[in-house]
Amino acid sequence: MLTNSITLLKDARAHAQCIPAFNIYNLETAQAAFQAARLAQKPVIAAFGEGYQENASLLVIAAIVKTLAGQHPYPVVLHLDHCKEIDTIYRAIDAGFTSVMYDGSRLPLKDNIANTLRVVQYAHERGVGVEGELGCMNPEDGSEMPDSISHSAYTDVNQARRYAKETGVDSLAGAVGNAHGLYKGTPHLHMERLEEIYRAVEIPLVLHGCSGIPAGQIRQAVSIAVAKINVNTELALAGSNQIAALLREKETMRLEKLMLGARERMAEVMKSFFDFA
Repeated sequence: MLTNSITLLKDARAHAQCIPAFNIYNLETAQAAFQAARLAQKPVIAAFGEGYQENASLLVIAAIVKTLAGQHPYPVVLHLDHCKEIDTIYRAIDAGFTSVMYDGSRLPLKDNIANTLRVVQYAHERGVGVEGELGCMNPEDGSEMPDSISHSAYTDVNQARRYAKETGVDSLAGAVGNAHGLYKGTPHLHMERLEEIYRAVEIPLVLHGCSGIPAGQIRQAVSIAVAKINVNTELALAGSNQIAALLREKETMRLEKLMLGARERMAEVMKSFFDFA
C-alpha cells in the first residue's frame, strides 16, 4: 500500500516511534526492504537518492515500488532522498514518488528557504510530503568523513525555527553529531540540541547516518523527536560483503545467485532496524 509520508511521520512522532528509510537502487534492494517490512509487520520508507540515477531511472524505480506495494499489506513510502535539483524533484513527483527531500543545506539560508518553498508548493498540491535539511553533514556517499564532528556544524535552532515556519516542510533532517558513512569513532548525538530543534520547529525530525550509531542513542533520539531514521551504508556493505563471501565459496557462482544472496542478507540487516520503530 503506497502512501505519502505526512500522516505516517506525524503518527509515528505522536507515539514516539519511527519509520526506517532504506536506500534502494535496483530490484533486489527494493525487494529486501519489502521483505524486511513484511517480517516486521510495520511501515517502511524506500528511499532512492538523486545520485542513484546512474543505477536506475526515476520511472523504473517508481514502477518497481508501485508493483511491490500493490502486493504488500503494510504502508510504504517511495521517497526521493538528498535531491539538490528541483527539476528532478518535480519529475520524481510526476513519476509517482510520495515523498521528496530537498537538500539545500549547503546554500545560504535564504536560498534554501526560497527553493524549499517552491518544492513544498508543488509537492503539497499533489499530496506529496517534503523533507528539508539544515546543518552541515558530509556527502551522502560517506566521503569526507571528519575525524570529529564540530558543534559548529550542528543545526542552528533559530535558523531551524525560521526555516520550518517560512517553508511549511513536513519534516526536517538536522545535524546533531550524525554523519553519512562509516564513523571513525563512536558517534555521540547531542540530545539537548535535538530537543531544542524539535521544540522550535514542531514537526517530525529525521536522523540521517544511522549506520553505526549505538542502538541506545537511536532509541533516545526517537523518544525525543525523531520519526524517520535513514540507513544506507550498513545495508550496502552487508550486500557487498555477502557477495564476496559467496564468491570465496564458489568463484564461478552466477550473478543471479549472488544477487539473491545479497538480497537475503540486506533484508536481515534491515529487519534489525525495525526494533526502533
